[in-house]
Amino acid sequence: MKFLERIYHKVVSALLTVPTLESWFVTAFLLLTVALICLPIGFQSGLLEVRMLPLSFIGIVKILVSRFFFPAFAEELLFRVLLLPRKTSNTPIIIQLIMVFISLVLYVVGHPINAFLFYKKAFDILTNSVFLLSTLVLGIALTISYLQSDSIWTSIAIHWIVVVTWLLILDGYSKLNL
Repeated sequence: MKFLERIYHKVVSALLTVPTLESWFVTAFLLLTVALICLPIGFQSGLLEVRMLPLSFIGIVKILVSRFFFPAFAEELLFRVLLLPRKTSNTPIIIQLIMVFISLVLYVVGHPINAFLFYKKAFDILTNSVFLLSTLVLGIALTISYLQSDSIWTSIAIHWIVVVTWLLILDGYSKLNL
């Protein structure tokens, strides 16, 4: 029962911690870093193309709202909040590093597994080496953001912005065969 209480406390704390202005600056820097690394690689490989998704206003709103909950909120809850220690946990640094490594591996490997189990139409893209490299870069930024802020909201913001930009502007929707 103590284990469930700790998990409950971690989740509630991550949800209720309001990011500081400094955390939002770090978040913006991390988002820019992800863009500077992933955009050139994505365009050069053909993974990314500028192509606006032709949707109605309601269609765009549906994507914006649905992608907030999955993948952004759900994955940040699982891969950051539940798997990583909070600043106040007094976890030894070696254990923290192991937890970060495990979290990143599970985050990256989770995408091909998700494709295999649930999104077979997206298997080719979710197992693409450039996609997985970009996922790793994003995962590192999300991890830094969460650990720096102790709040789920900064990593959700980065995750959500990256996903909706890819889906709506960079041809991700058609690449996923949705």
